[in-house]
Amino acid sequence: MKGLTFSMLSAALALGTSALPTTALANDMVVQTGNVVVGYWHNWCDGAGYKGGVAPCVDLTAVHPHYNVVDVSFMKVYNTAEGRIPTFRLDPAIGLTEAEFIDQIATLNSQGRSVLLALGGADAHIELQAGDEQAFADEIIRLTDKFGFDGLDIDLEQTAITAAANQTVIPAALKIVKDHYQAQGKHFMITMAPEFPYLSIANGKYLPYIQALNGYYDFINPQFYNQGGDGVYVDGVGWLSQNSPQKQQFIYYMADSLINGTRGYTTIPHDKLVFGIPANIDGAANGFIEDPNALYGAFEQLSQQGQPLRGVMTWSVNWDMGKNAAGQPYHEQFIKDYGSFIHNQQPPLPDLSPIFTGLTDVRVLRGEVFEPLIGVVAKDSNGADISSNILVEGQVNTSISGEYVLTYKVSDNQGNSTSEPRKVTVYDLQPVFDGVSDVRIPLNSTFDPMAGVTVTHPVDGDLTSQTTVSGQVNTGQAGTYALTYTVVYGNGESLSITRNVEVFDDSQPGCSNAWNSNTIYVADDRAIHNGQLWRAKWWTRGEEPGTTGQWGVWESLGAAGCQ
Repeated sequence: MKGLTFSMLSAALALGTSALPTTALANDMVVQTGNVVVGYWHNWCDGAGYKGGVAPCVDLTAVHPHYNVVDVSFMKVYNTAEGRIPTFRLDPAIGLTEAEFIDQIATLNSQGRSVLLALGGADAHIELQAGDEQAFADEIIRLTDKFGFDGLDIDLEQTAITAAANQTVIPAALKIVKDHYQAQGKHFMITMAPEFPYLSIANGKYLPYIQALNGYYDFINPQFYNQGGDGVYVDGVGWLSQNSPQKQQFIYYMADSLINGTRGYTTIPHDKLVFGIPANIDGAANGFIEDPNALYGAFEQLSQQGQPLRGVMTWSVNWDMGKNAAGQPYHEQFIKDYGSFIHNQQPPLPDLSPIFTGLTDVRVLRGEVFEPLIGVVAKDSNGADISSNILVEGQVNTSISGEYVLTYKVSDNQGNSTSEPRKVTVYDLQPVFDGVSDVRIPLNSTFDPMAGVTVTHPVDGDLTSQTTVSGQVNTGQAGTYALTYTVVYGNGESLSITRNVEVFDDSQPGCSNAWNSNTIYVADDRAIHNGQLWRAKWWTRGEEPGTTGQWGVWESLGAAGCQ
């Protein structure tokens, strides 16, 4: 399926993904010819946020349907020892097989959505050399054919932008790829995500890519975040920085400057310009737009002057689905704010759903009391407390360790409702062994492996009687024997500890290895002194065992059996 129109996509998204065309074949490419909402997808788990939040790894099929372009991050050089041609590997920590990942890309394609492979990222080490054009193009084609990608997004940052011959090799390779699929009647999408200061004439590190791929690229989604004081000077207005509080003015004038190639910036046509912003305060160090009305207003200004933008981009779908530092979910607020607006050209209706606070994941020690409603508050859209309406589904058995999921539901007087999950982890402490230190016993003596041994647990109490011993000690033969003590506690957990028992022969009179102040001892040498067997931890001479203290050179191994 190729050439899905914006009107088809808008109508389908308004009805849900089931209304989208489902005739795409596995080897077709899905191209977006209308407005786009672009979201980057993490090929890793549990990304750490700028404000202490966490971004989970997610299935592609879990990405909200209003994201009609999903950029898989990242194609890169994983190990320079393997060569300098970037590639892509699915991170096994995500829990998807390659076959499942390929099926998920096909599912998004069947819904009319494009899945692109993003090249680079903030930590990318990419340094292509002249002559690498065909090899790089071949690798892109191999990955595209294998996984079913619909195109590639150039997301080079920092030194990778200008490293080696990247500025000439990458565009040349992408032209080869584009022409390769064009010959098959397919449209291979090419997009870019430059940090916006590199689009200025004075600092145009990205201009070689844009100029070389003019006529080949589909759209540009600059990053208008992480740039702090960078911005644009507007006559009669002054300097508008990316972190300026005048968000609507910054969005409008920055986009206007790029669309028209004014105020020191290069030109990106309005129908190829996608405005990139972070999903929330964890997605980027700065640049988050707290009030969506600022973007709505700026986009409306551009539309009124006959230069509407193509859409919005965000880093990232994972952050949109993540949690903040307090463990509270972001509830995909980015796509709720901008998805319908971009596809339907109408701001979303106000969300009147009640809001929970205090629903952070929690850890509870086994045996402790857990009250599911303590600290949990629900308020309606007007701020009125409706906590008395909260219903909790699920159970937590604090006598058995493990993970439990509770579902909290609440409805206000107008019938607006909210439902949120909460994970409760019941954890356990380990038992404490006492009396199982290594020991030396004389030949033919009596030895009880449980004599003086106790095992206690903070919750279960005395577990000594539930402790088993494996291994044997032959007191009739000198040597060192290992015993393993094992106790089962809690929810079937077990803990084992090993003890060495040395049987020594003291039938000969005297002590053959008595300590001597003139003898040099090195690590692991043993000596008998004052009825104790001592082990040297390192080189020593003249230091009397029993006088060097806990942190000294000599370590006591117990009674020696002779003087």
